[in-house]
Amino acid sequence: MESKKKKVKVLNLVILLFSATLFLISCTKKQPTEVPEPEKKALSYKEIPIDYESFRKVIGWMSDEEVLVHTGEINNDTLSLFNIFTGEITPIYEAESIILTAIISEDKQQVLIQVVGENGGELRIIDKSGSVIQMLPLETKGFVNVNWNPANKNHIFISYYQSDTEIVVGNWNLETNEVVSIPSASLTPMWYSANLYLYVDNNDDFSLETGDFYMGDIRTNDSLRLKSQVSDFFVHEDTFITYTPSDFADDELLLNYQYPFMVDQSFMAIPKVTMNDRLVFPYLSQAARNTPVYGVFAKEAVQLELKTGDFEFGKLNFDHKTIEPILDLPDNAPISIAKNGKYSLYGWRYESIIDIEQQTIYSLIDMP
Repeated sequence: MESKKKKVKVLNLVILLFSATLFLISCTKKQPTEVPEPEKKALSYKEIPIDYESFRKVIGWMSDEEVLVHTGEINNDTLSLFNIFTGEITPIYEAESIILTAIISEDKQQVLIQVVGENGGELRIIDKSGSVIQMLPLETKGFVNVNWNPANKNHIFISYYQSDTEIVVGNWNLETNEVVSIPSASLTPMWYSANLYLYVDNNDDFSLETGDFYMGDIRTNDSLRLKSQVSDFFVHEDTFITYTPSDFADDELLLNYQYPFMVDQSFMAIPKVTMNDRLVFPYLSQAARNTPVYGVFAKEAVQLELKTGDFEFGKLNFDHKTIEPILDLPDNAPISIAKNGKYSLYGWRYESIIDIEQQTIYSLIDMP
């Protein structure tokens, strides 16, 4: 009897071990295999689906995927939204005249345009649907420089040449629809805050080698000189960079970096660029507050009236006082970084896209 019990126990043990083995094999087979992560594919940028003859320029970013495109026929210009990834283009405003200037508000909800026609010039503000929400007649048919206050969109600087030597600089108050003259020795004053603005007085120096840096206040109409030996500057939110010819090397331009504004952080030298004995300043752009500053820089000092020079798209590194090169460029032309910091418009008409991560440049228009 005991022998039979032992045999049963042994048999049960064998069955248990066999079942356990099958279970372990089954679990092993069901274990997921590691799948390597797919490589990041380069983004596919679409070309604007219009004839080259109708293309005027890309105005700027309306979002991280959409740009505002200016197209036109004879005396009839149009603004459209274009998705750089889907290729979809949507007309939003037909001016029925020539558009000279178009500026997008900081919140990307409105666009200011300058139009000229048989009845004279005019500034118009439209919303994203193309509805005109404000107008201002202009005394000039010439090009008007515009700087929209990023902190208070009810204030816009407008400036233009009244004559060969006289400039007009005013603050267009959208709430009252009035233009009030402001003190500025520069045609291009830049807003810094809701009430403060910055400008450089180059003291009639054609070369732009000399200059005094001022801050103005629209509440008092007072201006305060903050610094001398400033030829020009770049400002974006709290980032502030001045340009000054170097006292140590004739072929260098000094960049002084302040962050926040009025707090010196560092400086560095870049190759100097001139055109007919006049300084040419680098094109800089920044996506958002406290993000990298990108620019178009000469690889070596150059006089553009003598040769075209070699230029590159790069990132400023003030900690190491160097330019971090990203890719070579065919020309010294403006840039505009998207808010996500991944790509930039580039070109005299923003006709190209620079993919910063892929270090590649793509054309937005089929050019002959």
